Amino acid sequence: MTGGTPKAAGEGPPWKIIIFTTMLIIGLALSQILPMKMQHHAHERLEHGVEVATMFCLSFLMVHVGYELDIDKSRWRDYGFDYVIAMIAAGLPWILVSAWFQLAMPCGMTWASSLLIGRFAAPTSAGILFTMLEAAGLKQTWLYQKARILAILDDLDTILLMIPLKIMQVGFKLSLLGDAAIVSILLGLCWAKLHAVPLPSTWTWTMLYAAAVTAFCMSLSHATHGTVQLEVLLPAFTIGCITKMPHQGVKEDMNLNKEGTVATNDFAKQVSGGNEEAEHLEETISTGISTAFMLLVGLSMPSLFSSTAEDSMDTAQLCFHVFAVTILMIAGKMFLVFCYTDEADFRTRLGLGLGMCPRGEVGAGVIVISLSLGLSGPTVTVAVICLAINLVLSAGFIFSVKQLAQPPNPSKIPRAGRPQRTWLIVGLLVLGAAYAGHYMLQPKAAAPTPTFSFHGLRARSRHGLHEM
Repeated sequence: MTGGTPKAAGEGPPWKIIIFTTMLIIGLALSQILPMKMQHHAHERLEHGVEVATMFCLSFLMVHVGYELDIDKSRWRDYGFDYVIAMIAAGLPWILVSAWFQLAMPCGMTWASSLLIGRFAAPTSAGILFTMLEAAGLKQTWLYQKARILAILDDLDTILLMIPLKIMQVGFKLSLLGDAAIVSILLGLCWAKLHAVPLPSTWTWTMLYAAAVTAFCMSLSHATHGTVQLEVLLPAFTIGCITKMPHQGVKEDMNLNKEGTVATNDFAKQVSGGNEEAEHLEETISTGISTAFMLLVGLSMPSLFSSTAEDSMDTAQLCFHVFAVTILMIAGKMFLVFCYTDEADFRTRLGLGLGMCPRGEVGAGVIVISLSLGLSGPTVTVAVICLAINLVLSAGFIFSVKQLAQPPNPSKIPRAGRPQRTWLIVGLLVLGAAYAGHYMLQPKAAAPTPTFSFHGLRARSRHGLHEM
């Protein structure tokens, strides 16, 4: 491929998004058809193969994300602020959906169960987001760079929060702390050895790293009998982060140029060393893995036809609850519109909120964990349908982001300043969440039950006769 004029923000091959969306829909359709057409044992083996392949593809994509991440350690306060924003952007749809499950649906679940299954609505699919935004030609924009940080952070927040949610559901187990310990170690390694280890980064080595991460996570789960379930997202991202890249040290990753885009280097061109054939092969392999990942995410969805008769719900009620939960899932992410007012205009912030809407493999993992802990009923059915609908809507989210992420007029670029209004909104949300948590977790007083006492009745009868 020859070097030419870099693409403007929003330019990208739409055929990629069309192909990715088609693969998602095909995968979703097969996930519902195959359980009815295959024998149970054969379908279990297929599910295991899909799980392994999905973990491998996600590992490959996340290693690439780590390769291309270049942060300024002197701005650690900014990243702490980003974590708070990511936590709230994941927490709002979670709280809204969980409250709907508990208060609006006739499911009879406890708050602990509603909070566990409702967590599926929280995490943005990092794999789908990065793949779709890159296919839309938005890789060089501020929006992509910010969404990349937020998506990784809110997935990590979900992984960590699943620990107390499991404890609320099944009780405390010392092995559950293993997830937190491993995550802490990997995050520390990312920060301490950021792009400091001279590891090869061609597609063949990246596939080897992805295979190693997949094998490690599956072996860990098998060795601990499923009590420690480490997602591949963070280990794969860590390998990419510690790998020394040719462009590291060039402090231009988050610098806006005159067009309002971000000046970054082309990864495929760097690792190919200027070899056009090798560069084309790198891009082809990456696109192929992304395409397979979309199909596998669709195939990973739980079946909608496994619920029993008592778990079923009237069609009209089901459609109403699916519509309401879908709206809440989107509305919660729109919190980002009120953030970063000192860094981007309204259109870009709205695009950021829509870009964080796609859910996927992490949300599906939450549903699978909920099923393994014995949760069932119409709530699970609604969760699965909403996740499937959200996957189908992913292309619409990204097309909307593409239109909103056009380079702004330079005169409209906000001036740098302290995000005081954002902190005020965060403070109000924290107070509201604290009050809601106090209400949900406080023990409910049991209603007094009428009792019958023969001696009491005889005493009252004597008292009545005495008065007469």
